[in-house]
Amino acid sequence: MLSDLLTWFAGKPENRRRYPRRTGGFRAWFAAGSGWTALTGVDISASGMGLISTAKFDKDEINFRVQVEDRAILVRAKQIWCVPGTLQGRPVYRYGVQYTGIGADDWDALVRFCNNEAVAVENKAQKELELVRMQADDVARLIPTRLQERLLQMLVQSRRLAPIEKDKIPLVQYFYGGTVKRGSRVMHRLSIHSRVNDAVTGEPMSYDTRFLFDESGTDIEMEGSS
Repeated sequence: MLSDLLTWFAGKPENRRRYPRRTGGFRAWFAAGSGWTALTGVDISASGMGLISTAKFDKDEINFRVQVEDRAILVRAKQIWCVPGTLQGRPVYRYGVQYTGIGADDWDALVRFCNNEAVAVENKAQKELELVRMQADDVARLIPTRLQERLLQMLVQSRRLAPIEKDKIPLVQYFYGGTVKRGSRVMHRLSIHSRVNDAVTGEPMSYDTRFLFDESGTDIEMEGSS
């Protein structure tokens, strides 16, 4: 139902090379029975990694720890392919793995790393650059009305938006950020900027609230927001 969102997002000039593959520059380990076992990192992207291991993985899906700059990232990934070989006279296995579980903030950090940007985000303004602002006609065309209504009602319930009045358009702005893996699920990322007057002081308050929702638009999560 929401696949057109990704087509729109991928077509934006700033996103055409959003997920490049970066060679080296990171460290990786996999979870074994004896603890974390070091790997040689070949390349990495926002969807998976190429790795060399001296030990053969005993499961199709395992946990990894990845170090990019000063950030440690935990991911779960599945084997896509395995090629045995040798390195410095020792038997090794070269793997290609694809993420099946990664936190939204960790995924954002990997996107920045693979784009040769600073992994650490110093302020909120920088982080919001990862999201693409949607014009009103984009929202009307790409996000079903029923889903818009559910998202806005969640903002009303959390006191981040005044109750919606009939025939009045809420003063909100939508920012879309592609998809992220949550376990085996692919979730769309959306941030909504909203305003509401403080009930005590009457001062206008601004909020940026992040949502995750599945392709059908029925499973919705409200993330930590400001």
